[in-house]
Amino acid sequence: MELIGLTWEDLDVRTKAVSIDHQLIYKDLGDGYKFHISMPKTDSGIRTIPMTSDVQRAFEEQKKLNFMLQKGKDVEIDGYKGFIFMAKSGRPLMPSAINNILYNIVDAYNKKEVQIAKTEHRNAELLPTVSAHIMRHTACTRMAEKRIDVKVLQYIMGHAHIDVTMEVYNHIGELTRIENEIARLDSMVLNA
Repeated sequence: MELIGLTWEDLDVRTKAVSIDHQLIYKDLGDGYKFHISMPKTDSGIRTIPMTSDVQRAFEEQKKLNFMLQKGKDVEIDGYKGFIFMAKSGRPLMPSAINNILYNIVDAYNKKEVQIAKTEHRNAELLPTVSAHIMRHTACTRMAEKRIDVKVLQYIMGHAHIDVTMEVYNHIGELTRIENEIARLDSMVLNA
């Protein structure tokens, strides 16, 4: 997973860029299960992506948190050190940890929402299951909705093939066409 493998050296705050050239995996490569650094799945996965101001601030907050908790100073994996995201134990996050964190957040919210909905005599509005993959897809969808250039979006997402990116664009295009046709129908009915 690219996110949990990020190190402080991968960030360039001057140019506001994040360099992605490796990922952290937890796997048995013949010597028992442990962390390893691997290359992204395809050459397209090696890229430098822009960092928004919000993302830069989030990294700055994470750096302060790591400093206060004294996390990540001595951990080295296959020559990489200075991991940004660390577990309570001081080791890098397990690839499954992000999904577990997201699951727990959604579960806690949904439990509270069920209780509140009961007291308010209404149906609970529950959040769906969320995973790192779903969040990645959602980010891609939101950028497509904002009409970010398809080749730029392909690069940012690290898609090896444009057809993967185009599937998102086509889906957004379909929804937009449907919404436009419904609006046209509404205006036809109102003007009839």
